[in-house]
Amino acid sequence: MTVLYITGLSGSGTSTLLEELKREGMETVDLDEGFTEQVPMAGGGYEWLLIEEKVAALLAAERSTPLIMAGCCRNQGKFADQVDAVVLLRAKPDIMLKRVAERTTNPYGKTPEEREEILHNWEHVLPLLEKSADLIIDTDDLSPADVRSVILHTFLPSS
Repeated sequence: MTVLYITGLSGSGTSTLLEELKREGMETVDLDEGFTEQVPMAGGGYEWLLIEEKVAALLAAERSTPLIMAGCCRNQGKFADQVDAVVLLRAKPDIMLKRVAERTTNPYGKTPEEREEILHNWEHVLPLLEKSADLIIDTDDLSPADVRSVILHTFLPSS
């Protein structure tokens, strides 16, 4: 059964894509919900990492429908060989900031510090995500339905 890992920075459209695919009958899992933990960093501060045992159990489970997971953590690469494809959703910084400012489903990105973090991640994290992605979808000018269509036609043509 097909397993996809959707990744992208805040405001790129990952959560919206999960909702679109869920409506298509796919098993979707937002890894930010119960599959991550905040851990201290060596130089101070904290970061969110996947709880590897929980993700491994999710991947090992039997299923009859495709699994679409979404998240963005430094340790996500540990699962790249267990998924059929890693899909990166990408957007320009101004688009991402507009989306996080307008969304009502997630409070992240509303404070000046969080918005600075998004811009920092766009500059420093996005290039790393681009290197590890099997497919990159620019979501700037695409509707959620358009992005869903790309995923369905590329990876799940019989859906």
